[in-house]
Amino acid sequence: MAGEIFDQDTVSVRQGGALRKLSARWCCVLVAMLLAAPLLSAKAVGEGGAAQPSLNSGLLKAAASPFPSPRPVPSRPPAPLPARPSPPVPRATVTPAPPPPAPLPAVQPPAAPSGFCADALSIHVVDAALMGVVQAGVDLLTPYFGCQRFRIDGTGLPVKFGPVTPLLNARVLGYAHSTPESYEIWINPDCWGVVGDWSGVVAHELGHYLGWQHGDDHPYMWLAPPPGSYAQPSDLAIVCY
Repeated sequence: MAGEIFDQDTVSVRQGGALRKLSARWCCVLVAMLLAAPLLSAKAVGEGGAAQPSLNSGLLKAAASPFPSPRPVPSRPPAPLPARPSPPVPRATVTPAPPPPAPLPAVQPPAAPSGFCADALSIHVVDAALMGVVQAGVDLLTPYFGCQRFRIDGTGLPVKFGPVTPLLNARVLGYAHSTPESYEIWINPDCWGVVGDWSGVVAHELGHYLGWQHGDDHPYMWLAPPPGSYAQPSDLAIVCY
């Protein structure tokens, strides 16, 4: 019994030593926590105090400026310089059109004769009925000279109806009558209504006025008889029927 008691006492003593060890350990832990608590609280107070002034300063700033702070303006690229104006192009000088010509009068004066030869001779047609055939005779000779050799202007060589020439004893179509005072061309009035074309006859007599003779190498000096006439071989004359 005594041994058991001893053993129990020994066990209890051992158990009591272990509790004491545990109690001492926890006491150290509690003391460390107690010592660390003020330090933690002081640190917390310091951090809170540091945050509080920053918060207060933010509130003061917000209260001091009633208007919201302007947003930063984005930077714009510089505007390009305006192009220099080009010098004005000089305008072309426009010449005004000439005024229209004045209207021509209703009645025109006779056109001036043109195309005459420099040494053209004047003809005076005495009888108006002969005007057409004389102009036709002049036109027949114009290609030979290349210009109008005779000008019908009322002066110079007379061309007219003339009397029958008794020397030829026939009704001759035309005759170049030469006198010391003048030179005339006669057209036989008895043949006027019989012969169909007088232009060659007039051209033949004008050739005599220029000095041409029968048989000369000039136009119309060898003249074929026109309708209404025939050649008289004896005296080389052309007579009407």
